[in-house]
Amino acid sequence: MSHDSFQTQKGHFYAVGVGPGSPDLLTLRAVDVIRNSGVILCPRSALSRDSLALEIIRDHIFDQEVIEHVYPMQRSETKVRDSWLRASEIIAFHCLRGRTVAQVTLGDPHIYSTCAYVLPVIEKALGSGRTHIIPGITAFQSCAANFTQSLTTQEDRLTLMPGTDMAEVEKAIGGCETLVLYKTGRKLQQLFDLLKRQGLERHARVVFNSGMPGKEKIYQDLEQALEDEPGYLACVLVYTGRRKWD
Repeated sequence: MSHDSFQTQKGHFYAVGVGPGSPDLLTLRAVDVIRNSGVILCPRSALSRDSLALEIIRDHIFDQEVIEHVYPMQRSETKVRDSWLRASEIIAFHCLRGRTVAQVTLGDPHIYSTCAYVLPVIEKALGSGRTHIIPGITAFQSCAANFTQSLTTQEDRLTLMPGTDMAEVEKAIGGCETLVLYKTGRKLQQLFDLLKRQGLERHARVVFNSGMPGKEKIYQDLEQALEDEPGYLACVLVYTGRRKWD
């Protein structure tokens, strides 16, 4: 579907990726959907006073109804599922009454997104054809843009995964040429130790709070990043080599 033919529709739901943090990384389609929605659902962590996604779209909010949905920052599948079932009920309530509803999410709706828990429930509630995905620039794309080395060339393999389990990270290193690790903040020292054993400690790049004005920190060297306070939004790029191709 071309941009010229794209239109937001009444009674439809849109999962909107708003990019990694900087308002100027919003896509034109994302802006169009946000401005033409009657209801905007913004996720907010229980540990935060503000919704990062809402801050990104603030300049495009006029008379839309904004609902901040607080979700638990806990490794509990039950609590997370229950939280987003409640969000799904809110979305369905408004859509079934003919309102256009957008849920905004950092990055892209299909990449470690809060929308992931809502989408299957909403599609079942609304029926086919009334749920739409608006892709967004991901954090790892924004991170990689700070460095000249390409993520992939020719036959290279790219792996994206959480950097929370070092045993799984070690397995992944041998199966790709570029490894992207999310949620690595608390495990940076363990990751550095692992990469040092592999001889790859100088092949890692780190970005904290990618794309967020005034908060982004960029490190060409993982060891330097260890001296900082990474927080939750820490992304590491590990370049293991290039795959031969003939």
